Amino acid sequence: MEKDRSDFAVMNRMIDHIRLLIAVDDETIPVKKKLETQAILKEFQALLADPPEMQERRRIKGYYEILCRELADEADVAALLSSLRNYIPFI
Repeated sequence: MEKDRSDFAVMNRMIDHIRLLIAVDDETIPVKKKLETQAILKEFQALLADPPEMQERRRIKGYYEILCRELADEADVAALLSSLRNYIPFI
């Protein structure tokens, strides 16, 4: 079976990968930050699932900025967040 390579599918896989990296990092990310960022990622992903014309762009951008600020010290996560800019042009 061929993997879906649409921008939306790639973006969702990247967000899922970010969630996984946060979940497995037991050394540098405190549990409280993990829980907070996982909840923000879930809401962020849900907002992006809406049709483009119905998306709440200000909230999406706000969540993105929070995630970047909170996870800037995590190199792999920060790189994936930065890469999301290729799939969400208004952030």
